[in-house]
Amino acid sequence: MGKRFFGLLGRKRRQIGQNNGLPKAIAFVDYEHWFISMEKLHHMKPNIQAWFNDLKKKCNIVEVIFFGDFSKFREKETETKRIRTFTNKIIDTYNPDMHYKKDYTDFIILDNIYQKALSYHEAELFIIFSGDGHFSSAAAFLRNFCNKKVGVYGVKNCISRNLKNSADWTVEVPLENEENLPVYDMIFTSLKTTMERGNKQPTFMKTVECVSGKYDISATKVKSCVADLISQGYIIQTRETTKQREPIRVLRPDWKKISEDGIWMNA
Repeated sequence: MGKRFFGLLGRKRRQIGQNNGLPKAIAFVDYEHWFISMEKLHHMKPNIQAWFNDLKKKCNIVEVIFFGDFSKFREKETETKRIRTFTNKIIDTYNPDMHYKKDYTDFIILDNIYQKALSYHEAELFIIFSGDGHFSSAAAFLRNFCNKKVGVYGVKNCISRNLKNSADWTVEVPLENEENLPVYDMIFTSLKTTMERGNKQPTFMKTVECVSGKYDISATKVKSCVADLISQGYIIQTRETTKQREPIRVLRPDWKKISEDGIWMNA
């Protein structure tokens, strides 16, 4: 998944305008769509790290802004803290006026898109992370009147067809390499729990059996995911000996790498 992509302002400013042939881009993220849809449809949390990694393959990010009525989130501080790992540009769309029940998130995002389109001419690509059809008119405006490219990210099975048709390209999340993340979480949790209980030598098969039995998922699936984590360097197999001096191969998670890459979502 690559190294952690820190704040876009300051430390990563040197990346802006890289001469690598990729377009300069501004991204607008409807975090309500991302979080709520992922939770309801896929029982997962947004993997912001994986998204940034995919985004960096397509463009040079000039600016990214997250929007949402964070009063809707059970763990508001947790979510804003996760986002601030990547950018400080967070706009809370909560309206404290009890007389107005309408959700203004879409309108605030649209207003920011139009403002950027008219004020920041260097941006060649506009990224819209949402599934709402309201953004199809903005996408058409950007392409037809501003001569901009438009890319759309949205949650799988929750993207308007009109929005897809209005964009130059569309990417659905969870990304292909995210689909194993829930199993990765189970494996890391199992390894941590096993080691905390005093078993300092968890093996491949014992871990597979433990995760498969506890979470009632296919042992074949768990084997495949443990093997993936080993091949990617998140888990290292070392040759050790038991107290009875029998040779075994032990799983040693690289907790530092796991943390840096944000691959353990429930850590």
